[in-house]
Amino acid sequence: MQPKLWSLTLGNFAIGAGVMIVPGMLNELSADLSVPPASIGFIISAFAMTICVGGPFLASLTSAIERRKLLVASLLLYAAMHFVSALAPGYQLLLLARVVTAIGAALFTAQAAATAGLMVAPEVRGKAIGFVFLGWSIAAVLGTPLGAYLGAHLGWRPTMALVGLLSLVSAFAVWRQIPSKLFIAPIDRAAWGALFSDAPLLLAISVTAIQALGMFTMFSYMALVLKDSIGATPTIISLMFLCFGVTGVIGNVFGARLMDKAGPVRVGCAAMGCMFIAILSWPISRGSLPLTALLTLVWGLGCFAVNGSQQARLVGMAPRLASASVAMNSSAIYLGQAMGAFIGGLIVSSQGTENLSWFGALPMGAAILVSQAAAAMAGRRTAEAA
Repeated sequence: MQPKLWSLTLGNFAIGAGVMIVPGMLNELSADLSVPPASIGFIISAFAMTICVGGPFLASLTSAIERRKLLVASLLLYAAMHFVSALAPGYQLLLLARVVTAIGAALFTAQAAATAGLMVAPEVRGKAIGFVFLGWSIAAVLGTPLGAYLGAHLGWRPTMALVGLLSLVSAFAVWRQIPSKLFIAPIDRAAWGALFSDAPLLLAISVTAIQALGMFTMFSYMALVLKDSIGATPTIISLMFLCFGVTGVIGNVFGARLMDKAGPVRVGCAAMGCMFIAILSWPISRGSLPLTALLTLVWGLGCFAVNGSQQARLVGMAPRLASASVAMNSSAIYLGQAMGAFIGGLIVSSQGTENLSWFGALPMGAAILVSQAAAAMAGRRTAEAA
């Protein structure tokens, strides 16, 4: 794998850390800002919805910009908004800052994958995209548990500032390593028209949104779930996030290695199967630290592998529409996150955390079925064309 892809992996780590620290610090943010946990869930939802709505439009507006300049600018914006968040005097300004922060995430995540695809040969494109997305997995291993731990022991404001500093370092690395004069095919009205007329492609993108809905209905409130179900301390919570991230990296590495052999559809379904089993089985772990740890490990095994497999799947289905489809896929991730955080907040406010797993398992199971349906539809189209 090209060494220059490391800067994109590092950038994705910075983006992932910034996204995932808020669920990890949910209890501290709620207490310090004197708002209920559902209000912090709304920050997660607003962040995700901004990326969902803005991602495709930003991809179109910026398609003529050189990739290196665009990626650096998005990381600089991400850094600046984390510093603003660290200084926010109250809930309202923090909410506004997180919405603006989401613009940087919307730009970087999708375009890092598209840029990686430009830098490698087609036969290793799936592995390259999986490698770049490894940054998200590493963010789960280091960013989320460190965020939970530092948020509890150092404070959520210094933790936000640390993510801002990490984003600055990532911007410098991208500027130094990514070649200049890299451009993608313009995403014009015709490209979007072709995307929205491609039924198998749209159905495949919907898999991303459905599984993210199942994931984040529960994961957005994971710190509270662990506190309620096993009486977890901040240290135990951070260790659970570490367990989640460790298997996330393992799953992502194996998924990337298998992507070009087994195919992204099989890798994605296996990953979603791990998450489905863990979420569905969660109620039996209540009061048991060993069972909770085991299910957390199984859940993490599939979490990040599915995102890499989905991006590789979309690029392979329609290479000429890759920029548009990857941007739409990123929006689908955050649409699912926004809906999951919102629905989870309603459930937590009305029923507590005991029933969250049921509301998460149902969409995850549905995502596996939809993925198979999309693959069958694409297969029929290929057969007809042949």
